[in-house]
Amino acid sequence: MAYDLNELHLHIHWVLDKPTAPGWTDKRNNIGAHTLYWIHEGKGTFHTEQTYPVEGGMLAYMPPGLAMSMESDGRFPLRMTMILFDCAAVGYDKEWTFVAPVGRLELPFLRSFGLESSMRLSGQFRDIYRCWVPGAQGGALLACARLLALIHELHATSDNGAAVRDSAASKMDMVKDYLETSYYSEFTIGQLADRFGISVSYLRKMFLQHVGMSPKHYHNHIRNEHAKHYLMYSDLPVKEIAKACGYLEEYHFSKSFKKLNGLPPSKFRETHRLDFN
Repeated sequence: MAYDLNELHLHIHWVLDKPTAPGWTDKRNNIGAHTLYWIHEGKGTFHTEQTYPVEGGMLAYMPPGLAMSMESDGRFPLRMTMILFDCAAVGYDKEWTFVAPVGRLELPFLRSFGLESSMRLSGQFRDIYRCWVPGAQGGALLACARLLALIHELHATSDNGAAVRDSAASKMDMVKDYLETSYYSEFTIGQLADRFGISVSYLRKMFLQHVGMSPKHYHNHIRNEHAKHYLMYSDLPVKEIAKACGYLEEYHFSKSFKKLNGLPPSKFRETHRLDFN
């Protein structure tokens, strides 16, 4: 991925609830920004270099620069929510380091969703529409937060453009959440698979596909990130940090930490210490 989702910041230009009439036609006028169209209901056609039939339960993402025209079916007109926004990656390392506009999000142009996902997404888009109050103090803050959460979800479920995540993939998300909130615990991949009713081989495959690493490496990664923050922001002794992050002994923690970060914990603290007192 060309950007880190943790560094993504958004500015919403416009959120529009867009009912259309039978036979309605329009074109994408604001091609300088990113656009999401969620289709709540109806049928129609989107035209770019190709022609795409669209209907309720589909999501279209248009990066800056993409020209497109639209039309509604003569009997079942489209009802859509449009979100027009800019996004940039903003870096921070002890201080703000860079602002880099994101030219394209790694989302497919068009995706369809099953009934359960469609109902959830329709609710999310309606919430963003209701939250966005142009010109009001704080009128975009909650909408931006919810749009960021939506974009995170869309990245997590992209699956190379596949429309519907199966139950095994949903369980993979549950395992991921469990690893993130139980990083201080010890368990094998077999225990994880049994806990969530999924095979070891499929769990490993799904993690490699969606997270880019095995469950064990992801568990170690989350532990390591917590350990780094303890070292940077707290005065806890290294022995206590090891215990808080689930390591049985300080030696094993120090060895693992140095392997992942290139420095032993004490040296990392000395180099990266952040004090806000």
